[in-house]
Amino acid sequence: MIPRTMYEQCLPDNSVDLAISTVAIHFLSKQVCQIKNGVMFEEADEEERQLMREQGKADWRAFVLSRGRELKPGGALVVLSVSSNEHGQLPSYFDAGHAVLGRIASEMTTEGILTQEEYRAMNLQALYGRNEDDLREPFTSGLTRIEELGLELVTTKLSRWHFHHRIFDIIDKDTTDKLNYSKMIVAMVFPWLHHVLCGGLSNSRSEEEKEEIITQYFDRLQTYAYNHSDFIPYIFFTEVVIKRNKK
Repeated sequence: MIPRTMYEQCLPDNSVDLAISTVAIHFLSKQVCQIKNGVMFEEADEEERQLMREQGKADWRAFVLSRGRELKPGGALVVLSVSSNEHGQLPSYFDAGHAVLGRIASEMTTEGILTQEEYRAMNLQALYGRNEDDLREPFTSGLTRIEELGLELVTTKLSRWHFHHRIFDIIDKDTTDKLNYSKMIVAMVFPWLHHVLCGGLSNSRSEEEKEEIITQYFDRLQTYAYNHSDFIPYIFFTEVVIKRNKK
């Protein structure tokens, strides 16, 4: 573990034989906008999406160049990135897409549980909308530094991955199955959304009050998952393989 952003060089030049990054580069290096009407990229308006796309482009270039400097000649970089498919479809844990996450926060705001300021501060700065062309961009745009480092794009491969668990294979779920399904969905979302929700809550709230609000949010999310338990979550991944040629 290195306490440094992955969008900068983390290791010495020419020191790495094989670098592997999985499910990381969709996170942006900084917040570039406030998603006014939601929590995630899927809920952003076109202006907000464009700002996130531009930052994502700069971040991916920086990531490739940083890893390129670290690779030894003959070394390789393998990246598995959350992405969209060729039709622009985004990954989802829910039948209605990830907009469900913002919808719950919006409902809690309407009910006075969250303030409007807190709702707008609950933003996940992550770009789920990259496609294969976006990930090829550093190599198709004629960047001089890519050529100087001897970096070569070997392949990109898009795949759709369904979550594998016996609970998803049960067609006619009974009450117990639906409950187990909904708990699993919440467990899959909680680790990467909890800090986003907490970060949006006002500092004037007590820790107990914050915990009550977060608990209520995830209770609502579990209820939604329970009521839509026939949906099988899926993610689009794009695998990118890059090598540094020997000189």
